Amino acid sequence: MRWPFAKSVGCGNDFILFDHREGGLSLFPALIQRLCQRERGIGADGLILLERSTRADYRMRIFNCNGVEAEMCGNGLRCFVKWLVSLGLQRESYRVEVMEEILVARQRDNNVCIEMGSPRHVQWDIPLRFEGKFLRLHYLNTGVPHAVLLVKDIENINLLKLGRYIRNNSLWMPQGTNVTIAQKLNDQKVKIRTYERGIEGETLACGTGATAAALAVAHCFELSGPLIIETRSGEDLTIEFSFENQKFEHVTLIGPAELTFFGEIELKDSD
Repeated sequence: MRWPFAKSVGCGNDFILFDHREGGLSLFPALIQRLCQRERGIGADGLILLERSTRADYRMRIFNCNGVEAEMCGNGLRCFVKWLVSLGLQRESYRVEVMEEILVARQRDNNVCIEMGSPRHVQWDIPLRFEGKFLRLHYLNTGVPHAVLLVKDIENINLLKLGRYIRNNSLWMPQGTNVTIAQKLNDQKVKIRTYERGIEGETLACGTGATAAALAVAHCFELSGPLIIETRSGEDLTIEFSFENQKFEHVTLIGPAELTFFGEIELKDSD
């Protein structure tokens, strides 16, 4: 059976999107891995399904390129909303069911804004020993878990080695954590790199990581929003927030999303 799909990218984070409102698409980890493989498949960081929802306007399911379903993805949700518009599903705002959450998204000029809600399970100044040194980590769940490390020189970090160590540390098992390193450039801009769980490597951007990094930097340096986050791709994301009642409120992720191409793929029963 031939299935139409779209390909979309948000700051270098790319996704394959299928309209699954009528069902019928049988996905399993090995197939998702093959579709996301860049050498032999379509190629992507993840795969997204549009499904019907009884609780919101639409349901988004997202799978990392390892085939495992993820809780949420900020860049993926922006790409999802951009794709909805191309399907003729234009709305002033979108209520999107993602796992057990419902998030609100809307277009703003050429960007898509995601109301991220307040971070959960926040922990500041967690000590962790790595290669004879003590790191000071900050942990926030901004849709998915992130351990954030503030550094002075973001380019002089072996993120693959560091990311694997922190991601698999017993502190965050069994689910593990994403790992974002952040360098404060000035009081308005932060540069980040993210090691993503499920991709098991560095990606060009991570919306939830950008959000976690912005809030961690704001906490450590007592900064107010919005903050501009420079991703690995060189493109910027904006994180708006306020600090009320001793916690972060009204957290919003703002950034671009682009539909790069449309296609069809034949999936046989044996796939």
